[in-house]
Amino acid sequence: LARPSTKRACLQVPIAVLVQRALPFDPSAAACCLALRRKPPVSSKLHSRHPLSQSKMAKPKTPEHLQRCEDAAAKLLQGKKKISHADVLRTFRLIKAADWPTQVRPNVAPTANPEVTGLVLGLSPNRQGGCSIAQASQQCPSLTQVVTRWIRDTLPDAAFRYGSIQVNYNYRARKHIDSNNLGPSYIVALGSFEGGQLWTGDRGILDCREKWCLFDGNTEHATEPYSGKDRFSFILFTPDRYNKLTKSICEEAKRLGVTACSTAGVDDKYFSQYRDLAAVDEDDHVAFTERHHENNPPSFGSGALSVETNGYAAGRGWGWIAWQTGKGGGDKVHTEHFRKNATGIHVVELDVVPPSTPKQVLTFSVREVHRFNLYQDTEAETKRFAKWVDRLPKNTVVGCCITDTAMAKTRPLNSTVYESFRKLGASDSLTLIGYREPFCFLGWKGAAKGKGVYALDAKKQSKQLLRLDAVVTYDKGELAMTWKSSQVKLLEQLPAAKKRRTEE
Repeated sequence: LARPSTKRACLQVPIAVLVQRALPFDPSAAACCLALRRKPPVSSKLHSRHPLSQSKMAKPKTPEHLQRCEDAAAKLLQGKKKISHADVLRTFRLIKAADWPTQVRPNVAPTANPEVTGLVLGLSPNRQGGCSIAQASQQCPSLTQVVTRWIRDTLPDAAFRYGSIQVNYNYRARKHIDSNNLGPSYIVALGSFEGGQLWTGDRGILDCREKWCLFDGNTEHATEPYSGKDRFSFILFTPDRYNKLTKSICEEAKRLGVTACSTAGVDDKYFSQYRDLAAVDEDDHVAFTERHHENNPPSFGSGALSVETNGYAAGRGWGWIAWQTGKGGGDKVHTEHFRKNATGIHVVELDVVPPSTPKQVLTFSVREVHRFNLYQDTEAETKRFAKWVDRLPKNTVVGCCITDTAMAKTRPLNSTVYESFRKLGASDSLTLIGYREPFCFLGWKGAAKGKGVYALDAKKQSKQLLRLDAVVTYDKGELAMTWKSSQVKLLEQLPAAKKRRTEE
């Protein structure tokens, strides 16, 4: 939640967790709220101010427990030496353990209590569809500048850009995916502790103690167990709306030292590689995919299998699975089309029908077609999917695709889903099917890990059309599969489709 932008709005308290009207909330990196709840309480006058830059408004009152940090930071800024890890650690240790600000972050909290100790510096999302200056940065601009100068002095990649800094204190984040992060992130952990590495779903365990480590915030990650006096972690990331700033917010963000801030409303070259922001017209998408399907029909012939998919961000989804049905070969193929905007995963289970004469080809007969809505009822559908995989007879061929999203934005699929896919031949590299990311899979029950094949595009709001074409062979009771993959960048193809549709 963003703080209200008018005096009238400050009289409306929208959530029950606000015990006092004066309790300020500020959204953080994971779409959560920062509550500086320690005594003495912040004056309610803070709510009456629009969260613009400090150059345009009076500085908000800084709580006593943060003022010590702010004063120490101001002295550091007067010096000419580089800011070190030790300088930053010493500054943040001025906040006593009992006085640390809290954030409501249920997706990372290690217990049922959604509150964790931490704060965010730099940019923070607001209700207007852009970002404001985070409350902690409004209250502690010198502290923010010390942190950004330290980042400039110590980060190994000078070209890396970020809009926000999440500071965590003394808690072990559980496995989660960031919900307001373009993806590329850096982390470093400081303090007197042992353990506490960062586990990531795609790169394993990263030792981030006193050294910066690059990771993908849109891949599952968590804090490993640790022990010791204290542990501070600093995460650099860029919120989705970094490029929708007002001029005054952008100027203030630059003054504070963050490097990803813009008023343009579009991604620049650096960030465009992490997501596709351009809109896809649904009619254009339908026109293209229908013509594309005619011009690029499913594979046919002995043991032919094909699957094609794209996620919700392109025309509200698209997907089909096709298999060889006629023993004589040719183009006798059945294509199962799935309804767009249908969350979860679509699955077909197929029996292999080996040729009975030299002139015949290997075909498939469909057993059942399923939809496991892992988005709607994640826990129950995960169990149902796992049981279904376990009960499949050996050598049952499985095709899978999505036509919207496999997972909910804040409810990542757990390891049971991926272990089930591995029983169908998926490799160990399949650790995350992200939100609205196109995904398709071909494999069979009992296949060794890596013998099946999957395709996905991990770019946020992906506009890629993914395709797998495979050939299954059968010899002495064992299956094998060869395959090829392809993809179409829809944003490059749709303008021509729109032109044809207009002319027609």
